[in-house]
Amino acid sequence: MSKTRQILMVLMLLSTTVASYAREAKSPLEGKWFGRLKVGTTNLRIGLQISPEGEGYRVDFYSLDQTPAAIPMEKVRYADKILSFEKLPLQISYSGTLIEDGGKLKGIFVQGVPLSLLLERVDEFPELVRPQTPTPPFPYASTDVKYTNRESGLKLAGTLTVPREGRRLTAAILITGSGRQDRNETILEHKPFWVIADYLTRNGVAVLRVDDRGIGGSEAGDGNETSLDFATDVEAAVNFLRSYPRLNPKDIWLIGHSEGGYIAALVAARDRKIGGIVSLAGTAVSGKDVLIEQNRLLRAAQGVPKATLDWFMPLYSELVDIAISEEDLEKARLRSKAALDRSLSSAPIALRLAGGPVLTQQVDAIAKQLQGEWMRFFLVHDPASDWSETRCPVLAIFGKKDLQVPAFQNAPVMEEILSNRAGKTYSILEYDSLNHMLQHAETGNVSEYGKIEETIAEEVLQQMSQFILGQKR
Repeated sequence: MSKTRQILMVLMLLSTTVASYAREAKSPLEGKWFGRLKVGTTNLRIGLQISPEGEGYRVDFYSLDQTPAAIPMEKVRYADKILSFEKLPLQISYSGTLIEDGGKLKGIFVQGVPLSLLLERVDEFPELVRPQTPTPPFPYASTDVKYTNRESGLKLAGTLTVPREGRRLTAAILITGSGRQDRNETILEHKPFWVIADYLTRNGVAVLRVDDRGIGGSEAGDGNETSLDFATDVEAAVNFLRSYPRLNPKDIWLIGHSEGGYIAALVAARDRKIGGIVSLAGTAVSGKDVLIEQNRLLRAAQGVPKATLDWFMPLYSELVDIAISEEDLEKARLRSKAALDRSLSSAPIALRLAGGPVLTQQVDAIAKQLQGEWMRFFLVHDPASDWSETRCPVLAIFGKKDLQVPAFQNAPVMEEILSNRAGKTYSILEYDSLNHMLQHAETGNVSEYGKIEETIAEEVLQQMSQFILGQKR
């Protein structure tokens, strides 16, 4: 699932090409540094911005494939040509030696395991190329809008794009995946919802894309919201569009990515007037099943040895069961520690040598992550009942290289549900080469998202447009 509440997503790092260093720094470390970190079969790319601060230095760590925001490091030290820093909440540390007349930093990066990391001076972090991001002129009207979710009282903000000609137009609402997203569902400088909105509106469909609660122009909730709460935000958007000039109130579609797919089903199960659903990498099985399979696939893609996975995954499944059955965080943490202690005797020797305290810290972090309100709902909710209650046309699209919502796990269940419901119009498409973001990918690993220039596959855009307009009322 996509997306910031991303479940057990590993921090993915900068994806660019190296620019040459063409100036003399004012101090030994001042400036930008860039390097590649090899993790299993994946090359993660790291950027540092180092600047003077007091008697020492400030180090800003950049994960530009995830976010343009700097992550300030702690305990920065520089002496005898050795730079070190750490970020304990992220379990990151680095120690490197300045070499080659100050042009390189050679050292060890640690996040779980120690890995060699060579950093080189660069002028700038090269820009990420995103050729599908829309550019003017636009042959349609684009309006910033605001409306209120009357159930929560929160004001929500978004952008509505409407074709310049036509009446009783088909309209669609874009629903983001997990994590707080802006109206464009921006990730790694990709803006997939803007790309979708631009494509559909050029083809005659009005599109509303909305900032999630607490992002952009939308008001924040109490922070304890679940998918049910986000479903009421979508219902508010539906009501807003049903009264908007030139739109057909009986032809409002829901287009959801990842978590947004099953939120669309939640809404359509309660509102039989919804025109249709497009589910992009949406789930059809319980959150528990998705999370466990997702963790297995992502950890394997990151190079975790099979022996370690064979030991860890039964433990992880038990941790999930504890989170579901135990609402008290402290009790959940104690039960999780006990589960770890029982399993340590069968752990691979390398893990046992690593020591219980390290594993205890990691298991404790997992227990905390599994106890959030959103997560607990996600774990226990089975979207199958929602999908079976829908009556509208449904297009479900999956990528076979999706490691977050696996097609092999969800597509067959979706087929069975949709074929047996009262509403018979549906289509399920699986694409061999597409990942969770519906980009053409080589491995499907999260670390690829930022490296791929394509924002969303052209064939996915075409299929969405054709399916929606083919059902026009």
